[in-house]
Amino acid sequence: MSTTHIGPAVLSWDENGQPISTEFDDVYFSKSSGLDETRYVFLQHNDLPERFTQLNACGFFTIAETGFGTGLNFLCAMQSFLENAPDQARLHFISVEKSPLTRRDLEQALTLWPELKHLADELINNYPGNIPGFHRRHFARGRVQLTLIVDDVVIALSTLDARVNAWFLDGFAPSKNPQMWQPELFQTMAEKSAANATYATFTVARIVRGGLSEAGFTLERASGFGRKREMLKGHLEKASQNQQPAPWLKKQISPKQQTALVIGAGIAGASTARALADRGWQVTIIDSHKEPASGASGNPQGILYARLSVHDTPLSQLVLQGYRHTINLLKHAPKEIYSLSGLIQLPDNEKELQRHQALNACGRFDAILEGLSSEKASRLSGIEYRTDGLFFHDGGWVNPPGLVNWLLDHPNISFTGEQTVCALAKEQDIWKVVTTEGQPFQSPVVVIACGHLAAKLTPTSHIPLKAIRGQITEVPSTPESERLNWSLCAEGYIAPAHNGRHTLGATFNFNDPDTSVRPADHKANLDTVSSFAPELAQALEFNQLDPKSLSGRTGFRCTTPDYLPVIGPVMDEPVFKREFAILAKNAKAKIPEAAPWLKGLYINAGHGSRGMITCPLSGEIIASHITGETAPVSKKMMTELHPERFTARRLIKGKNKT
Repeated sequence: MSTTHIGPAVLSWDENGQPISTEFDDVYFSKSSGLDETRYVFLQHNDLPERFTQLNACGFFTIAETGFGTGLNFLCAMQSFLENAPDQARLHFISVEKSPLTRRDLEQALTLWPELKHLADELINNYPGNIPGFHRRHFARGRVQLTLIVDDVVIALSTLDARVNAWFLDGFAPSKNPQMWQPELFQTMAEKSAANATYATFTVARIVRGGLSEAGFTLERASGFGRKREMLKGHLEKASQNQQPAPWLKKQISPKQQTALVIGAGIAGASTARALADRGWQVTIIDSHKEPASGASGNPQGILYARLSVHDTPLSQLVLQGYRHTINLLKHAPKEIYSLSGLIQLPDNEKELQRHQALNACGRFDAILEGLSSEKASRLSGIEYRTDGLFFHDGGWVNPPGLVNWLLDHPNISFTGEQTVCALAKEQDIWKVVTTEGQPFQSPVVVIACGHLAAKLTPTSHIPLKAIRGQITEVPSTPESERLNWSLCAEGYIAPAHNGRHTLGATFNFNDPDTSVRPADHKANLDTVSSFAPELAQALEFNQLDPKSLSGRTGFRCTTPDYLPVIGPVMDEPVFKREFAILAKNAKAKIPEAAPWLKGLYINAGHGSRGMITCPLSGEIIASHITGETAPVSKKMMTELHPERFTARRLIKGKNKT
């Protein structure tokens, strides 16, 4: 994600209720009929209705657009796709917007087209607003995906991991917005295009014609819409010589047989299974426990919060995008399994206080958080706070077992418990999965999502995963504590009462395999909450609780050395080290050999304590690896999350041992 300033669009409205950009002094669409303009310029001249009709039963089509604006082009494309494409086909719509409309302005603009209301309402409900970065949203029961990138268009498209079939070259006129219509835009279009990709645009400006031609696109003039005399359309004639990614980062090609086996029925496994099932895949998910969500995903309440940073690091990007993805996902989940009433982050030291102040002052996160004084928090909640904090408007908690079981509730998913995987072996194009219970499983695609236990399986034993023991504590609510309707977190956390109990947590212990529930850890959780919320501890009568009589549970988080999860394909590590040994001498060396994939094998693990906000997004990432669809995160993020990054780093540093 760039450091370009991102801010909401500033609009004025004409006498007909149509939006006009104050910054560019230009209209968002034709004043005569924006709906007809979109259908004529972008749908008709990209031959979309006919191309949708010709899609294979399970095929997918990718459109990319250079200005989201009011979302009109997206809505028209989705409507045409749903009317013309086979029932199992999928549409991927990618759009970039540097100055997103506010939700209120979007809602007002979309009232202009009553015939699109049912689609527009779904867009408004899922609209991410003015939050920088990638946003993946699903529509029409998963048949349509929107990847909306809030960023500068040239920068955003360069970070895209996709192959585009049709381009909507939209945006404000070149005379009004020359910084968008640059040669880099057209070159990037060519680099991201599939074979024979088409484009259409309302403008025939010289800068546009020259840029398209230089990038390898044909130029075909057509009659313009309304008062415009001409428009342009064409296709990619000369393939771009764009730089290829490193061999160990190239995507695998998925098998035609759309069946998969997922090992591990926690939140990572359930998210993976659901992402594939929504794409029409038949998924079997197995777990060593009798029921799903019996391991680290089995706590009664998981806190939904994002520990953000003003520094644009890969981890902060992932946390922000994952947080928004989960919050949006929960809008479609049963209301009894979550509460998004809000969350307060309290600083527990001076450094944390400074971080909070910087987050509140930078302006990048205004859409999701605000500074909250201790006085205001105390007044609103009825419970006294001694320090200022950050208030996340839509933060809160979720019941992890409820979320897992909801994700698995799909006709394409079957679950089998009490199956402990002890070995995997490849026979031709099929993975044979051996369990200690003796029940055989096989599949062309296997995703390992069993947390730190993945380190015990030979194909993934080289990936540095470590277990961190965590124990939560449950305490009975009191009449006074029942007034707490916000989740609180600092070094630890406490959730509002649910079924008469509060969840506190969680301890953090390395190299501790003890699975029992320990009174000493209960006391540690009580002491932690007391340190940042003493009045709440008093309301809950912590001083009268006996740690030996409290209930709780122990689980094991799985993390990695760089604290980013591992999401993607797995390679044959010994072969990789041998064939790519030149990296130890030259990290930028060109290597002709294909990467030694263990074809059809993937891993999704290492989410640490952030699983509730990173796992749902990780399912989409794994699905894009397997199917070759548009990735929901940037190309750089795909690299940062790649499971083989540690092997490559060790080779580059000259360390051949795992």
